[in-house]
Amino acid sequence: MGSWQLGEGPNGPMWSPRLLLVEDDLELSLSVAQFLTEKGLAVSVAHSFNEGRRLLDKVAFDSAVIDVMLPGKSGLDLCDYVSIHFPSLPVIMVTALSSEEDRLAGFAAGSDDYLVKPFSLAELYARVKVLVRRGSKPTLPLTFKAGRVTIDTLANLAKVDGDEIRLTNREIQIVQILIRRAGFVVTRASIISDVWDNDEAIAANNVDQYVRRLRKKVFFEGTGCEIETIHGMGYRFRIIA
Repeated sequence: MGSWQLGEGPNGPMWSPRLLLVEDDLELSLSVAQFLTEKGLAVSVAHSFNEGRRLLDKVAFDSAVIDVMLPGKSGLDLCDYVSIHFPSLPVIMVTALSSEEDRLAGFAAGSDDYLVKPFSLAELYARVKVLVRRGSKPTLPLTFKAGRVTIDTLANLAKVDGDEIRLTNREIQIVQILIRRAGFVVTRASIISDVWDNDEAIAANNVDQYVRRLRKKVFFEGTGCEIETIHGMGYRFRIIA
């Protein structure tokens, strides 16, 4: 991932992560792009769904920041496009909408993180840095089989009786943790430590939201496996005989 950009450092060429910023507010997009560029990212800016999609199809990005409210099709539609065509690309959704339903809609569209306006540019940069750093780590091409469910971690795919279901990066990470520790209780704190970096302030209910999504999308009743809630402790993955 990423591309080589000529830098000003003493060692010549430096790697600058490429970021796609999709924001229809011209003033905000300018300030965000300027700040992130000063931090060393190569930022491309789009102001609509169509502009964002054209850039996605042309450039290999390392991360994307997408506003929910865009002219024409919404940022949720663009995030869904990313999930289908660029499943390994981490996405941060940005919006003025802050209810749980709005956050769940963003996660359901495939976003990896969610930031509510108004936000600190320093916080946005910190979140982007975490996603870019995580995306640069190698992913093992492992396939898990449990009950009627097959998980392909390389393709970010789950299959239930052959029906394909797209999963986000964090969904894949959580699934791997739970299946690798099948039969044992995995605490929320452990999941946060493995999936999110320590410098991120992640509430335990964020983990609960991801587990609810996984139950609805993949591990629903009749699949032969489940994510069991162990109250006061965490979660346990079980294969049901």
